[in-house]
Amino acid sequence: MAVLLVGAVTAFRYLGRGRAPAASDASGSETVVVDSGPVSVLLKETGVVRPRQSVAVKSKVSGKVREVLVAEGDVVRQGQLLAVVDPDAQASLTLSQKRLELRRLKVELDQKERAWKRQAQLAREGLVSDELAEEAERDFRVAQNLFLQARTALNLLETEANQELTADGALSLTEPGGVTDYRILSPLAGVVSSVKVKPGEMATSGTTGFSQEGALLMEISDQRQLEVVVNINEIDVPKLRPGMPAKVTLAAAPGAPIAAVVDRVAVSPLVEANATPDSGKVIVFPVALRLPERPAELLQGMSASVDITREERPFVVRIPILAFAEKDGKAFVRMGGKEQPRTPADREVTLGLRGNRFVEVTAGLKVGDVILARYPLDDGKKGPGGGR
Repeated sequence: MAVLLVGAVTAFRYLGRGRAPAASDASGSETVVVDSGPVSVLLKETGVVRPRQSVAVKSKVSGKVREVLVAEGDVVRQGQLLAVVDPDAQASLTLSQKRLELRRLKVELDQKERAWKRQAQLAREGLVSDELAEEAERDFRVAQNLFLQARTALNLLETEANQELTADGALSLTEPGGVTDYRILSPLAGVVSSVKVKPGEMATSGTTGFSQEGALLMEISDQRQLEVVVNINEIDVPKLRPGMPAKVTLAAAPGAPIAAVVDRVAVSPLVEANATPDSGKVIVFPVALRLPERPAELLQGMSASVDITREERPFVVRIPILAFAEKDGKAFVRMGGKEQPRTPADREVTLGLRGNRFVEVTAGLKVGDVILARYPLDDGKKGPGGGR
């Protein structure tokens, strides 16, 4: 039975990092000295720097963009005027009709109120029955509810269009107007991360008039809270939880890694366009990493390599990931060193945590022992137990 080598070939590049220089034994094989140190299980991925809070600013009315008052990179305050849209005829007509309807209901409400007061007075004088007075009061209450509902609906529409709210005192006999200009206000304080329109272009909301979907005009992001977002394969997501430590290395600043912490693990996958259960696409979940200390060079949109520490033993006896082999459920290392014969002996070891670069040894070796840096795949000799 062949002895199976455990570990990836790519990990061999890391064997010498943080250790004493490798030597050779009597057989000429590269050796390492067993040492103590951390053993870490890392999840390696790439991510993108994004703001924790970002808002898409949309126009809920279709029309021509009259003014764009900000540019990418501008700092804005909440409620600041960003752009002005000249609404199309349908949007203006919708608001005008709502105002006309409110004025009609106001007239009807006033009539019902006068009728109720008149019937109540007549009932007190004994000229009409109490039933007639009560019926007049019910008619007034119904008209009052209809008016209040219509005014609330109109005020909501005016709020969406950033128009002055219609008050009872403004309901005069003059012709109610529609939307003269649709003012786009910033929903939060932040930085303009992108602008999608220019003056003179059409802001199309998908339908004429008012639309809940809205036409995208620009994006505002809070640059005070930037984070690194990584898309994690569905197989690895259950192994992650908030609070796990991580290291982030920016592609634009490949120096010392930046300390990070897993902040949020998405509960639903990232849905790709046209993805179906049979499309064969990899399912990933967004995971956000918080940076306790923000470096000055950190900017939205930067790419970064991420190492998330799933598990770590800080100070244990360890060997390189390629220095052992397994057979029949047991692990072996090949002893080395100048005192070893030309045919080194294998030694059975008990392993603990298996990390990306090192493996914990709980029994069979001690600090200072010399072993081969890489267990031979097949040296032509019988392995332990007679295997090849």
